[in-house]
Amino acid sequence: MPNEPSRFQAPEGRAGSLSHDGPRFTAQAATSDGLAFRRPPLDLLRCVATGKSEDIALDVYCSPQFLLREFFWLRLRLMVLLIRAMGGHGTSVLDFGGGSGIFAMSLASGFERVTLIDQNTTEAEHLNAHYGLPNLNIVRADILGHDFGEGVFDAVVAADVLEHFLDVDAPITRIHRWLKPDGLLFTSLPTENLWYRILRVMFRKQKPQDHYHTAAEVERRLATLGFRKARGIYHPFVLPLFPLFRISAWRKA
Repeated sequence: MPNEPSRFQAPEGRAGSLSHDGPRFTAQAATSDGLAFRRPPLDLLRCVATGKSEDIALDVYCSPQFLLREFFWLRLRLMVLLIRAMGGHGTSVLDFGGGSGIFAMSLASGFERVTLIDQNTTEAEHLNAHYGLPNLNIVRADILGHDFGEGVFDAVVAADVLEHFLDVDAPITRIHRWLKPDGLLFTSLPTENLWYRILRVMFRKQKPQDHYHTAAEVERRLATLGFRKARGIYHPFVLPLFPLFRISAWRKA
């Protein structure tokens, strides 16, 4: 799909780049420099992680398996790259289903207000207790039972969450309502293709029982329910070469 020019402009001199911070970073509110990649130190993540999971939870980002750990950190780097390509900063963003808080650290560098919603926010609360981000608001609630109102957010990030809803139309409809008319939705979705299944075997990870949809299936529902894809990249090779995740930016149709 052809890329659509963004109505936003990335900060001068930093378009399409990623911030390679050291292992630690200083908590701070959003700045005019735009979104930056933030990676908490490994020892902190291992202290915060509440337990092992078969899915993409905080434990994969502090896994003793180097390749597995870096594979998922690369996915977040690509998310940052896409958000920066579409502007990289704004007033308000919703981290939809971002319970571990791992991406909220980056979002807080580029948006004035970050709201994270999930039914389990324990790990996010522990991370924010360490960093004390002044522009991060954590909401522990059932996503489908909570309503922020109409046209509230400049952006919504749904990173590897929509495939977990049996009725995927329900969260998509809520996201569409919560986004401003010119807002952007950013998604990361597993392809569940052959290469994805092979890697699961290699890293001894089981497919979660609540992985109900592939990336292609979710994206078809997004297009049906009022979104159009503005730009997309693929993990791990950016181009659609053995794609394991589709990472996409969406506008309201």
